[in-house]
Amino acid sequence: MNSDGDGRPQWAKTADRLRELVGRTAVGTRIPGERDLAERWQVARMTLRRAVDALIAEGLLDRRHGSGTYVLPRPCVRMLGLTSFTRDMRQRGMEPSTAVLTFGRQPADDDLAHELDVAVGTGIVHFSRLRLADGAPMAVETVWLPDGIVPGLNPTDLNGSFYALLQQRYRSAPASAKVSIEPAIPAAAIRRELQITEEQPCLRIQVTSSDITGRTFMYSSGYYRGDRYQLRAELLAGAFTAAARGVG
Repeated sequence: MNSDGDGRPQWAKTADRLRELVGRTAVGTRIPGERDLAERWQVARMTLRRAVDALIAEGLLDRRHGSGTYVLPRPCVRMLGLTSFTRDMRQRGMEPSTAVLTFGRQPADDDLAHELDVAVGTGIVHFSRLRLADGAPMAVETVWLPDGIVPGLNPTDLNGSFYALLQQRYRSAPASAKVSIEPAIPAAAIRRELQITEEQPCLRIQVTSSDITGRTFMYSSGYYRGDRYQLRAELLAGAFTAAARGVG
């Protein structure tokens, strides 16, 4: 494996140069051919090919047979935590928007009663929203919560951050959550909203939220476009310390 003084392989350094090039290149633009780049940067063709493969795996480039390699839209990297979509997008310099797809009320069936820790038959309000950033569809999210927590809620209230609405109008907010993440192919109706094909996977994120008293009060399930969304989490040292003590 070729490397120089700092121990990093040549392909990794070439990948760094390629990321810089991609960062300066408009989305949808074809980058120079691998032979041209290899000659320009004085690296072996196989070294350049491995660097390109690395950026394709990262979702930054798309190799199209017979056409070339093109710059893809940068995925949105979102920290995994109790942060609203609206706030998160604005922190990244993107303009969030929302379209309410469904809204209704129903008595809790066995499954919802279990998720929300309420009695079967409890009144539940539910809604689905398409979440967009700079006009591009990012996710379809569906939320269920007891109607008594959000009395008077209606579709016109749902065009912004629901977390902010909970705090400002209902004096409620999630303090902790259990999160499940898995790859999934959404149903046709959701694929149409996200403008994806049936072969394109999404991240399905299910969240059960509790308030400061530990009461479960909201359950949500969302499909996030795999090509436009990445999740990142931070692990604190305390978790590893607890594991070393045999806790958890």
